[in-house]
Amino acid sequence: MAKITFIDIRIENFGPFRERQILDLTVFPDKPVVLIKALNGSGKTTLLTALQIGLYGYKGANLARRSEYDQLIAGLQRSDAIGDAAIEVNLAIDRGGVRTPISVRREWIRRGTSLVENLSVNSGGSEDSQLTEGWDELINGILPAELVQLFLFDGEKIEALANPERLPDLLRRATEVFLGLGGIDALGNDLKAVERRANSRGKDGADELNQARADAEKYEQQCEAFAERITLLSQQQADLKNTLDRAKIALERFTATARRSGLSAFEQAAQLRANVEAAMKRRKETRTALAEAVGDPLLPLAWLGSFWDNYKDQWNQDQQAQHANLLASEFEKRDQRLLRTVALPGKSLEAFRLALKEDLFHFRTSFQRKALLVAGGNPEEIQPKLYTAVKLVGTQAAAHAKAVGYLTRAELTVGQIPAEEQLANVFSSLQEHSKAVSGAEIQLHDTAHELDTVKSNLAHAEVKLNAAKQRLRLEFRGDALEQHGLEAAARAKKVLALFRERLLASKAEWLSEMITAEFRELLHKKRMVSRVVVDPGTYSVSIVSSSGSLLPMERLSAGERQILAIAVLSALIRERKGRFPVVVDTPLARLDQKHRETLINNFFAKVSHQVLVLSTDEEVHGQAYNALLPFMAAEHRLDYDERRHCTVIINGGILN
Repeated sequence: MAKITFIDIRIENFGPFRERQILDLTVFPDKPVVLIKALNGSGKTTLLTALQIGLYGYKGANLARRSEYDQLIAGLQRSDAIGDAAIEVNLAIDRGGVRTPISVRREWIRRGTSLVENLSVNSGGSEDSQLTEGWDELINGILPAELVQLFLFDGEKIEALANPERLPDLLRRATEVFLGLGGIDALGNDLKAVERRANSRGKDGADELNQARADAEKYEQQCEAFAERITLLSQQQADLKNTLDRAKIALERFTATARRSGLSAFEQAAQLRANVEAAMKRRKETRTALAEAVGDPLLPLAWLGSFWDNYKDQWNQDQQAQHANLLASEFEKRDQRLLRTVALPGKSLEAFRLALKEDLFHFRTSFQRKALLVAGGNPEEIQPKLYTAVKLVGTQAAAHAKAVGYLTRAELTVGQIPAEEQLANVFSSLQEHSKAVSGAEIQLHDTAHELDTVKSNLAHAEVKLNAAKQRLRLEFRGDALEQHGLEAAARAKKVLALFRERLLASKAEWLSEMITAEFRELLHKKRMVSRVVVDPGTYSVSIVSSSGSLLPMERLSAGERQILAIAVLSALIRERKGRFPVVVDTPLARLDQKHRETLINNFFAKVSHQVLVLSTDEEVHGQAYNALLPFMAAEHRLDYDERRHCTVIINGGILN
């Protein structure tokens, strides 16, 4: 089984690279990683693209149309370059214990306003025409072009693979390629050809029969055309979903940044100003209520302090004096009654009368005082009213203070609203992001509509094809051998289809085990997931939590979804382990430190015999750099020269 190892890549007049730049990609068995650091815009993504199209050309660019590939190449041409753009990938192919160095060179030559692509494959120092002609077949035999995005991928976009809508298609298609189901499909097509040839025999017969055969062939061709169109549209739909996801993420990020810059306050300006008006109205109302409460005529009594207590004592004394006078009058009447009714001698009666008079005198003198306070000022009646008045003043004062505080905060918030002209650039960029989302949604809707239409057309064509075949079978009853061949071909196609589906179903269990193992090994919260299940029929992916319940992917964080996507890739890559290098652009940007170290130890160090890590200057540093260092064969740098507007590759040499 053949294996590819990159030796170096040479880029000239392509993207930010002007003069020929050579990047050494040498690795060792115990050190499979090459770290390539660069600031944003210095050429990391261009380097990834150069490897993809250098090996596969148009098929490696993952574009829906050839015209888009031509636009991509034209956009990467340098107007200030002397000479043509070229990508040269030097690699070694190991087959049967023999290593063969090969150089794959793609050059784009200007012919007027167009570019002509020239491919040459060198072996032994000179071009090998046979190898050049068969290069596509050779490289696709090692790794099919449709799977190159799994081995050479952008780490920031990889999270999109965890989308439950497109993940089943990815797993199913990759499994079909890995299992070599193309042979089964080819056999099915051969059986269709047998049916067509059988149906085409005897066209010299009756016109009606010939017409039926022609109709069957026409409908079969229509079905094939519709099926090819569905495949293309499905791929376009998946690409457009990725584009829409990226546009939505960009819009959400920009909107969040804009809101922090004052957009949120500007959007809420009307409400904030309404809050100020409401606060001013509330302050006015509480001030009026407070003034009314303070105007209570009893309220000044609360300010008397100890004088109010003296007043209450004086009032009690006046009341006691009044009561004493009343009692004295009653005592005097009582004494008169006693003197009239008591039968005593003259002297004794006089003595008794004097005693009563003296006792009454002492009683009156003990409580006798002149009233100082006017009537109607009973403090027992005034005190509850005074308490209510004081409490009301306190309540209204607190309400007024609260209203003043709310008004102060509301006025401060209104003061932070930026002017519309200050946000002009923000509005312009926000509109551009919104247009990008809207445009992607329209394209996706149109593609989905066209896909539904083509599927409907395919269904109608299949109905017509089946009717035509049924009619042909009835017409061919007299020819038992040919009829038997047609029936056998139909049965064989059914068996092949059943075998194909069962083969895919059996591989789903293997994928479930591999993805589960990879996910749990890469995930920081190892107890969160019990199993990742790939459905044998639909290839849809579900996550079972440690409690046995389904865990929706929406519950996963962005970093955990990226880890899941990498686990899927790792499981698929291991199917081709040791046969093709892995290149990752910006793999750690969205992960925390713990997940970075886990990814380094369990993915980069093990996933392939050669791993190229394209990183920003802040992505692989500190603890992450120290974790990667034992597996690094070399560390290189892409430096962008602002003065010359081009990138220079700085090869850092081999690490000991």
